[in-house]
Amino acid sequence: MLSRDNVEHEATKDGKCDDSLREDESETLSDISDCDVDVYLHNEEEKHIKKILWERVNRVYIMEQAVKETVAAANKEAFAGKFENCSKDLLAARELAASGAAATAKSRKRMRGAHDAKNLAPAQSAVESFGQMSNAKKSLKSKVNFDRLEELFNDMEKDEMCG
Repeated sequence: MLSRDNVEHEATKDGKCDDSLREDESETLSDISDCDVDVYLHNEEEKHIKKILWERVNRVYIMEQAVKETVAAANKEAFAGKFENCSKDLLAARELAASGAAATAKSRKRMRGAHDAKNLAPAQSAVESFGQMSNAKKSLKSKVNFDRLEELFNDMEKDEMCG
């Protein structure tokens, strides 16, 4: 049997084990059964209901976005009509400007996300921590039953206080 001391680890130059690079077994969640996790995730019907509710609550926003898309498409079509008979150099310059604007917008979005993540206050509870993480990953919100998750953590806090 190999001991931890006599095995050379590729992660460090001196051959010593670096625990910071090892995968923490608790992060794999292999000790939690699927049945326990399924209680906290929405099934297809619950996702559909949550989607319908969101669309009803945000109906004005959805309509505004549809209007914006229609106006943008009309403006783009009108703008493209102006350049039908222009030179290839002008078209190339226009494409270059558009790609530069897209790259700048993407960079700003990435920097804003990093800035927001850096300025978050440390979470006071596991529920708050999960909430912060799910705000960063929007797709989780529709899949997780937050009421049940909060109930679980409240039960755990009660057990810790009693024990």
